[in-house]
Amino acid sequence: MKLYCDPPRLDWRETGPVAPDFDDIYFSAEGGLEETRAVFLTGCGLPGRWQDQSRFTIAELGFGTGLNFLAAWQLWTRTMPTKGWLHFISIEKFPLRASGLRHALSAFPELAPLSAQLLAKWPQPLKGPHRLRFDEDRITLTLFQEDIASALPQIEAEVDAWFLDGFAPANNADMWAEPLWPQLARLSRPGSRAATFTVAGAVRRGLQAAGFDVEKRPGFGRKRERLEAHFKGAPPAALATPFPRLLPQDGVVVIRGGGIAGASLAHALRKRGREAIILDPDGLAGGASGAPSGLLTPRLENADRPQVRATLAAFEYARQLYSELGVFEPEGALRLLENGKDRTRYSAIADAMGEGYDISPDGLWMARSGRFDPGAVVRALAADTRVITDTSRMLEASLIIDCRGAKTALSGLGQSAGRVVTRRGPAPPHPIVWGGYVSAAPQGRVLIGATHEKDDDRGDSDESAGRLLADLKDRLPEIASGLSGPPQHWSGIRATTPDRLPVYGAIPGAGFEAHWRSWARGGPLPETSPETSRYPAICLSGFGSRGFAHAPLLAEALASDLCGEPSPLERLGRESFHPARFAIRRLKRGG
Repeated sequence: MKLYCDPPRLDWRETGPVAPDFDDIYFSAEGGLEETRAVFLTGCGLPGRWQDQSRFTIAELGFGTGLNFLAAWQLWTRTMPTKGWLHFISIEKFPLRASGLRHALSAFPELAPLSAQLLAKWPQPLKGPHRLRFDEDRITLTLFQEDIASALPQIEAEVDAWFLDGFAPANNADMWAEPLWPQLARLSRPGSRAATFTVAGAVRRGLQAAGFDVEKRPGFGRKRERLEAHFKGAPPAALATPFPRLLPQDGVVVIRGGGIAGASLAHALRKRGREAIILDPDGLAGGASGAPSGLLTPRLENADRPQVRATLAAFEYARQLYSELGVFEPEGALRLLENGKDRTRYSAIADAMGEGYDISPDGLWMARSGRFDPGAVVRALAADTRVITDTSRMLEASLIIDCRGAKTALSGLGQSAGRVVTRRGPAPPHPIVWGGYVSAAPQGRVLIGATHEKDDDRGDSDESAGRLLADLKDRLPEIASGLSGPPQHWSGIRATTPDRLPVYGAIPGAGFEAHWRSWARGGPLPETSPETSRYPAICLSGFGSRGFAHAPLLAEALASDLCGEPSPLERLGRESFHPARFAIRRLKRGG
């Protein structure tokens, strides 16, 4: 099953791109930017409605060329409130590739500075949501690359304005189908506005059924009319769930742990103007985050599941973030293949993931992978965050979040010890991975890793080094023969989970299992959830050996929760990381 989205089939005309499959245009030949301003910005009462808001959320159906997003961004830069944030959520089943996007947006030179920023962050066409941050202008874009019927139920947000901008209902009936309208009602904040170019009867009736008052307005250009709608209803009551999203909470945040998880969370909070304090007796980049060098590679799995989408999006988010911080070496990485079975498996993965993943005689080439300095990454993320090493001090904080890795107070969390060694010698031009790996390391050394020992048994250092070097000699004798001098050792303890996925969210409290036992065994859904989401014990942990790939996006998700922002994850993706999953599995097994 493909993990990437197909590109749209396009015809390019002097007036812009046309979608022949839908027999429709992407923007008006009479003035696409002017139409966007008239139909969507004015139609949703902008900029006036965001003037007194600390955060404002626009949701769009049909990202297309990004013209609506860029027009809203431009207006936001001219009129944004002093401390406000604009959050833009959009859904696109057939995302343009970067070259097509660049071509389409070249028709709007006044948007060129913003277009360039969008293109610089344009995501891979991987299915699921992708979070793009433009911090200088206090704006985020969460782009769901998926069909609308699948994406809308997965969105967790409160929407202030809707841009309903899919292709015409007569040509794109699936988008405007009956399941759309209850989702609009679910996601709309009281007083939300919606705007669309179409006045089709099915659209008017659907909006009215969702709780909107609908009015026809003069159209743009040759279109006689358009619609504006005001949400007068109330979102339906949320169903009880054992995997609640964290509720917004204000105040100072104390982060226990100065590794990649804690530093990523400090960075995400700092970007929102939130005060955070890191508490760790070892300071920054201790424990499993203090290795001499690190590899950034995706978690490879040939399955279109929520957690796979989420971990791939996390890899891309980390890659973008580290590149912006100047702490990433985009060398690519080669995954060696053991046998014919490996070749079949990784060929399928390369086909599923598309651009940037290629099978060669030597193995699977991962062009978007690379190398980084773990300590530099942690320090860059935690910059300007107060770090306290005296853990006996009493700190006043509205919220404490446990990011201590293997020391995190969570039932179901395990440990795995790991060791790497470095020696002097010529390094390969890019990292090479198998069951172990080899790459360049600082100070002219070569990194060889890594052991995986049960629990916290790191093993004898000389014995571990011997095994690693023997494995390298067996796999890559030409690199092993160039090494010299005594090996230098590093070891750390990883936090692991039974399903090899990280954990983020509220740790289940007393009474959780009693509340959910009947439901877990097939009984009815409880009418309410226990109060575990407002002032819970919260953790961000369990990353195993993939903390640097996955922690930044999950920290972004946690910070979004605490600040009442749209989640950068699909609901099912977020739930797959929830700490309560272990308790629910125990209950389903009869525990």
